[in-house]
Amino acid sequence: MEKIKYMFMAVLVALVSMTVTSCSDDDDDENVSNQKNPASMIVGTYTGTLRVVGDNTDGSPCYVAFERLSNTTVRLTRFICEDYGFDQEEINFKVSESNGVYKLNPESGFTIDGMYINGVLTMTLKTDNGYTLIFSGKKGKVAFIYKRVSLLLIKE
Repeated sequence: MEKIKYMFMAVLVALVSMTVTSCSDDDDDENVSNQKNPASMIVGTYTGTLRVVGDNTDGSPCYVAFERLSNTTVRLTRFICEDYGFDQEEINFKVSESNGVYKLNPESGFTIDGMYINGVLTMTLKTDNGYTLIFSGKKGKVAFIYKRVSLLLIKE
């Protein structure tokens, strides 16, 4: 009887150890979801710096904001840098993902593009006067407030 009880317990332990498994929370479900909906990775507000290519200074504080239009499209709603007097109009971007690298390509003929890798957004744009500017930033709170001043001229 003791042998049968011992055998029964051994089989029970073996069955329990084979059926009880642990899965980590970081399964590939999120990666699969982000591949189907790459725009979700881009949406948000980024704080960072804007500098002219070739300028070795730290750059000027700026912020960039995106909203989601579809699974593969985002809209640049704000791109502001006070030091440069820069406030870019809204632009729609197609977002694609490959191996964790998210690329932003403008839907229109603007000379601006971007890339999001490991939490860092980098955008490159060319100005009308031939300068190439680079923004680099991370998602976070806006560190400064931009005030747009409008003048209304009244004819007497």
